[in-house]
Amino acid sequence: MRTIIGLATALIGAGLLSAPARAEQKEVTVWSWFVQSTMQKSIAAFEKAHPDVKVNYTYYNYSPEYITALKAAAASGSLPDVIGLQPGSLTQQYREDLTAVNDLAAKEWGADWAEKVFPVNRKQMLMGNPAGDKNYYIVPQESQVLCIWYNRKIFEKIGISVPKTYDDLKAAAKALSGAGYIPMFQGAADGWQNENVFLMLANQFAPGIVDKAQAGETKWTAPELIAAMKAWKGLFDDGVFQQGALGAHAYPTGAQLFAQGRVGMMALGSWWMQESKFPPPLSEFVQAMDGFDFFYLPPVVAGNQASPPVGGIDIGYGLTKNGAKNEAAWTFLASLTNGEGLQEALNDLNDLPAFAGHEPKGDISDHVRQMSARFMADLPKAENQRFASPAVAEALDNALAGVAAGSLEPEAALAAVQAATDKALGK
Repeated sequence: MRTIIGLATALIGAGLLSAPARAEQKEVTVWSWFVQSTMQKSIAAFEKAHPDVKVNYTYYNYSPEYITALKAAAASGSLPDVIGLQPGSLTQQYREDLTAVNDLAAKEWGADWAEKVFPVNRKQMLMGNPAGDKNYYIVPQESQVLCIWYNRKIFEKIGISVPKTYDDLKAAAKALSGAGYIPMFQGAADGWQNENVFLMLANQFAPGIVDKAQAGETKWTAPELIAAMKAWKGLFDDGVFQQGALGAHAYPTGAQLFAQGRVGMMALGSWWMQESKFPPPLSEFVQAMDGFDFFYLPPVVAGNQASPPVGGIDIGYGLTKNGAKNEAAWTFLASLTNGEGLQEALNDLNDLPAFAGHEPKGDISDHVRQMSARFMADLPKAENQRFASPAVAEALDNALAGVAAGSLEPEAALAAVQAATDKALGK
């Protein structure tokens, strides 16, 4: 009898015999732009803890592939169980397709779970919700701080220092170009990267002014924002950005060139630390991140301060209404944002945690630990990075592209953003 049972057990383990007592394996579908190699580590850790669940992940480049895929799936009612989100405009664009997670999160982590999320992230989790709607439709996985990364080995090689003034920045760009390097790579075909740089500029003139403008508390045509838009145009005209920036993408093009040591500077964020964890082949500059460091954009006008830290939620996840029908979908989302899945992402230095009490573990260089500590110290004082309204974000993207191309004057471009804001606020 024992021999027969043993044979049956072996056949079940080999997949040659079904086990009526064993529940059928559940599947969870996930879409995101989250780094595929890191996501697979998070999935492996989750599936080890939950062997009855299989996670199927689909990776997209964020722009335009991911955005296009989400629109098509939402239109056809075929969104996956879990989707990667940014707070504010992207979350609001799909709010009707998402499930509020307040009760699920409270059951998972306790009634005070949101208090464990860093304050800037917690604010962004509600950004754009209709008045009185205190539901959370996004759970943050990671935080970020925006900055200017630079290749310090190239800087040393050609004898330039971290820019302290705008004249320094222009001189550094000229020296880099003269030495055959791309000065500051800007993926100006990507609205998100243009927004990030504009936020750096605007906060030099008046910290928090973009938040006030999108809330209707000040005008987009305020002198400070017009000055910031003119400064944005200056980055193109003064040769700080590379030739052809308007047709370029930050990912994969810019990031690959930066990693290969062909770019001097690039506006990215704390997530760039992850490059040190990617498998070979990588350039000599990326290994252990020893070839890289970061600074904040220097003041474009004498007397202003350098750009403050800007940031908040790097990436979060939403449970779709399709996913709400699949109990395993929330289990995976919880792991990914505040469990074993998150730990794998932090170990890969994908970015900073969104929940307090986490830190990367494993083989990390002293230089990276120091940079991570600097980012974590700056995160609590970061200005908000996100936009509440999809229409306002789109209007700003169009304004930035038009001004950069020379087809719009700053005043007219910002007037269009104001009109979109008035409409979004019901004015």
